[in-house]
Amino acid sequence: MVMMKLFTSPTCPYCPKAEKVVSKVAKEEGVLAINLPVNTDEGLKEALKFGIRGVPALVINDKYLILGVPDEGELRQLIRKLKGGEEYGAS
Repeated sequence: MVMMKLFTSPTCPYCPKAEKVVSKVAKEEGVLAINLPVNTDEGLKEALKFGIRGVPALVINDKYLILGVPDEGELRQLIRKLKGGEEYGAS
């Protein structure tokens, strides 16, 4: 299963756009996306785990890191590639 973790902050001017892109792609591609505000204990703990120092930042499957607002087309392409690998038993 593909899982996206989007790290945001309430004061970030770019985060709402990132949230919109990630939410749209997640819904249309049928993958899980969670928003982790870095101003919460859980969000900060997860961000530090990945070495994230700025937002927005997107982590996919705890492996791929995208900094800034993700490009919808590129994100969709990566998600489809990861989903395709799952269908054939790759991880």
